[in-house]
Amino acid sequence: MIRKYICIHGHFYQPPRENPWLEKIEIQQSAHPFHDWNERIAFECYRPNTQARILDRHSRLRDVLNNYEYISFDFGPTLLSWLDRHDPDTYQAILDADAASVKKRSGHGNALAQAYNHMIMPLASSRDKFTQIIWGIEDFRRRFQRDPEGMWLPETAVDLESLRIMATQGIKFTILSQTQAQRFKLAPKHEWETLHNGAIDPSRPYLCRLSKKLSIAIFFYDGPISRAIAFEKLLDNGEELKNRLLNAFTTDDRPQVINIATDGESYGHHHRFGEMALSYALKELFRRHDVRVTNYAEYLALHPPKAEVEIIENSAWSCAHGVGRWSGDCGCSISQKPEWNQKWRAPLREALDLLRDRADSLYEEQGKGIFKDPWEARNDYIQVLLENRPKIGPFFKKHGLKQLRKEDRIKGLQLLELQRNRMLMYTSCGWFFDDISGIESLQVLRYAARAIQIIYPFDPDILEDFLSVLKNAKSNFKPYPAGDEIFRDKIITQVSGLPRVAAHGAILSVFEDVPPKKRLYCYEIALHDFTKEQSGDRTLLVAAMTVLSRITTESMKLAVAAHYFGGVDVRCSVTEYISEYRYAEAKEELLEAFRSQSVTELGRKMDRHFSEAYYSAKDLFVEERRRVLNAITGTMYEAEAGLFETHYKKNRDLAKLLVEQDAYLPDTFVAVARFSLNRRLIEEIDKLSNGKFPDGLEAILQEAGFWKINLDLGEIDRLIRTRIVQLTGQLQKSKGNAAVAAEIIVFLDLCERIECRIELGEAQIGVFRILKSLGHRMRELPHTLVELAHRLAVRL
Repeated sequence: MIRKYICIHGHFYQPPRENPWLEKIEIQQSAHPFHDWNERIAFECYRPNTQARILDRHSRLRDVLNNYEYISFDFGPTLLSWLDRHDPDTYQAILDADAASVKKRSGHGNALAQAYNHMIMPLASSRDKFTQIIWGIEDFRRRFQRDPEGMWLPETAVDLESLRIMATQGIKFTILSQTQAQRFKLAPKHEWETLHNGAIDPSRPYLCRLSKKLSIAIFFYDGPISRAIAFEKLLDNGEELKNRLLNAFTTDDRPQVINIATDGESYGHHHRFGEMALSYALKELFRRHDVRVTNYAEYLALHPPKAEVEIIENSAWSCAHGVGRWSGDCGCSISQKPEWNQKWRAPLREALDLLRDRADSLYEEQGKGIFKDPWEARNDYIQVLLENRPKIGPFFKKHGLKQLRKEDRIKGLQLLELQRNRMLMYTSCGWFFDDISGIESLQVLRYAARAIQIIYPFDPDILEDFLSVLKNAKSNFKPYPAGDEIFRDKIITQVSGLPRVAAHGAILSVFEDVPPKKRLYCYEIALHDFTKEQSGDRTLLVAAMTVLSRITTESMKLAVAAHYFGGVDVRCSVTEYISEYRYAEAKEELLEAFRSQSVTELGRKMDRHFSEAYYSAKDLFVEERRRVLNAITGTMYEAEAGLFETHYKKNRDLAKLLVEQDAYLPDTFVAVARFSLNRRLIEEIDKLSNGKFPDGLEAILQEAGFWKINLDLGEIDRLIRTRIVQLTGQLQKSKGNAAVAAEIIVFLDLCERIECRIELGEAQIGVFRILKSLGHRMRELPHTLVELAHRLAVRL
């Protein structure tokens, strides 16, 4: 009978990063060369763990493992939602791994649920705790097609009320740090033993009694081994990881489970190739007949807890001061800068608590005229979110009062979105890092701004009341702006409504010479009229359109006029569409003024028919604003490009002579050379983007090296890797076509010549799978496929 078990848990989580007005993550420059941090970490961690490589002693690929099939794990619901939309192969591999684990582990799957948006539960209101747990469970059920047995608490922050709610909802166990146990007893009739400094034995589960009839099992993960994985480079070597786990067993003749828990991102993101160390250790553990790799639910079913425990309430795994990291200046920080403080955390929470209380009062007051039970409707709103909101009829049939008008349904959805955003504003990352000006804190403030926008028509004092508290949150950056200044400067400018969406569509049409898209982020645009005229560098656009939000179903029919002066100078005015006559009159007068070449008169007409307030290019949403500005600056540079190219070619030989004679190279020539080479580099990037071979790349890099000019090759590296992976996919579909293999080899040769060190793990795995599928026909392999396998270090 096996008495030694090993359970490895990964907590996979990213904070929600979507723009709350667009429901899309905008570009994050700090994640370069990736679009955003979700995309980057998916590439470095989530995807590699679905196909973790195992190498032989010659560093050749000998096997591939889906780690999720063998480890315990939880994924944040908002992260899974992103993966479902943006990386469906990885998403499906995670679901498939859990389904496979159910079959392997006596009907118990590896996946755990997670409280919905990583709210610190001990600091949450009772209603929020309930909704967070309900939403987490329902999200899990929809994705994994089964009931969750365990649930991960964000930051393992725990209190008895949260455990009671979890237990009443059918959750059987959770995972905590050893430091969160207060006292224990090995059997019901034993005496309680008080613990100090995380001394509880983590090799057994414990029963935590919550009432006479209610209890939940708790596993305490092994702190030293988990810390070694997260912070002490244990993942540098898979053999050491395996040995560390095996050496943790004691000589006790009783069932033992060595269980560890870390951020799942340790396996690949925080520690490069950490997923490979994990897969190697797992594969080696499978060889052992005296040890079973298990998950928490299976172990709990085999060995129910006999010992009991009492927890330390309001404690967490990432704060030595209870839950102070999310409520005050407790001393926990990332950078440990002695001159900095985190006093901003308390007023940030106070401001959000004020907003929460006002939002809840409004929700209850207004919601009782729409819903049978507003709070029951909120708990069930997760079903609408999981359906991506196309069908709201069944939801209102279940929760709405009879004979609701269209405007009542819109108001009901606005109130539910108020609640969703005001819960998202409590995402733990908003307090975790060192300053209120960080992207994580700004994100929770964006959710707060969306909540304020919905409340404002009912409660006009809410913004100033909120800012009066937030002003006490002082940034550590000079000149030490206060939270209210940060909010006004960085957040309010992002607030969007239907008129701004209409303006965005119109301004974009001016620059890109196409009518507004029918679908723009989470909005739909229906054009009723569209007129565009040009005169020299100037453009006038007049349009009538209806903009509809797919989130709340609210819509507005709007009249729009945009006047483009050239460069980045554009003015766009928006007003409510009053009547066909008024619109026709305005359109005629604007076109007449435009044709008369009188900019002043056109401005007067726009002021008359619209308002003096207007939108400009800076009001475009981030992605499109960057695209437009790049196009404009590109056009500007192209106008001068000929002069720069001529200067570079004319003086190149003389400059080479100066370099060879070790003479001073003029800065002006270096600047012109950098411009010329970057311009040619962009042409090579375009070739790669269109699936062509960058035949001019090598010469460009040789020239840049000669002039000692550092070009940004991040995009080139990414595109070459992407192209090789695409070709490997074609190779798999064609079952080893020699011509495709030869094309991959050409790219590998290029990488060697230009010393481009790109990550080729996915290509290596693709070739491995081709060879594995061929089986006994290995001797018939084309020479090019054999060469490719050798080049990618795949064992034949």
